[in-house]
Amino acid sequence: MTKKVNSDDNLSFKGFSQSSIKFFHDLNCNNNRNWFYANREQYINFVSEPMKNLVRAILPAISHLDPLVVTSLNRVISRIYRDTRFSTNKLPYRPRIWFAFKRNVETWTMTPTYFFQFDENNYMFGMGMYSASAATMRRFRELIDENPDHFREIIEPIQKSKSLKLESDTYKRRIPSNYPDTIDRWYQSKSIAVLGSRKPDKTLFSSNLVDFLTGRFILLKQLYDFLWKAAVL
Repeated sequence: MTKKVNSDDNLSFKGFSQSSIKFFHDLNCNNNRNWFYANREQYINFVSEPMKNLVRAILPAISHLDPLVVTSLNRVISRIYRDTRFSTNKLPYRPRIWFAFKRNVETWTMTPTYFFQFDENNYMFGMGMYSASAATMRRFRELIDENPDHFREIIEPIQKSKSLKLESDTYKRRIPSNYPDTIDRWYQSKSIAVLGSRKPDKTLFSSNLVDFLTGRFILLKQLYDFLWKAAVL
């Protein structure tokens, strides 16, 4: 059983604030270097530092769920600066921030990752593979075929959850399957992402966010392990 996060662990994280939301709103309206440097202290105080404190508070639970994840804040938390060299979008800053707990692999986007993101409109959380390879999804289906009852047990808590759901594209040509819809939706997926999304609320604005996110990550632990078993790098 996963150890519950000690209440002392989240004392430094007090939640994000309306000022955090306002910063992203204003950045959306003024996405340029002059405005950002004039308002950089707001970014640090209301976005960057609270996010660092949130990650520090969640780290003990995440490290227990997967001791192999990268824990360096610089590698876990997104940068606000965009790399515009190879993009048609030349806006210099991202009007959002996220963390992603991933293992130290070259192609982490093809492997299971726990994440949280927020901007001025909502916050998202969950776990999945950003772009699973065809080989990984083929192995994923093979593992389901080997023991469909076990997979049913893995996804049952997710299906009962009110805050998480499967979000994935499916293949244009249906893969033959005799599974019920509850399993077949997963079987037909090109990749796997189990997500939740909320409008900014009292959870986002309080220290309760630590336990809220930790609880969802714990719920996804069995699926996370299953996806790692399927991952072909």
